[in-house]
Amino acid sequence: NFVGFQLRLEIIRKQWERDANVAKQELLQLQELCKSQVADLRSFVRTMRPPDEGMSLAASLVRVADGLQRDSGITCTFTGEELQDPPEVDVSLEILQIVREAFNNIQKHSGATRVALSAHRRGRAVEIVVDDNGSGFAFAGAFSLEELEAARLGPVSIKRRVKMLAGDLALESRPGEGATLTFRVPF
Repeated sequence: NFVGFQLRLEIIRKQWERDANVAKQELLQLQELCKSQVADLRSFVRTMRPPDEGMSLAASLVRVADGLQRDSGITCTFTGEELQDPPEVDVSLEILQIVREAFNNIQKHSGATRVALSAHRRGRAVEIVVDDNGSGFAFAGAFSLEELEAARLGPVSIKRRVKMLAGDLALESRPGEGATLTFRVPF
């Protein structure tokens, strides 16, 4: 986007010499686009923040869900039953980052109006489900991590993080209706 800004500014500079009114209109459009990009960048940077020191995984997930709703206007609900923090803080941070990346993708690409986030303890693992009512992916069906990798489908950074945590991932895409991302991380 910044390269595009630079190119459009050069065009506006040249237009200014020929027709100042046309150049002014282009400049106003570029200014609106810049405002939008700044808002997107702020939202993205906000998602990169680590959780508050001493905050539980459940509390951090609630905070991330609230942030999505506040920043995007997408209704976001959270449920977390019997959620126990993993013993390693790094595992909690990676789980949070996966959720943040999923939310960022939903906000940028899906057109969703609703997201449901749930976190549950499943034996010696935590299971996170992110479900939205957006456009889904370009492909339809339910796929495991291995199937997504083999077909080169799905969000690359999320797949990489789940693998790094020795976890499992399932992605169900319903084009035009939404998607459900489920991942389970052992601890």
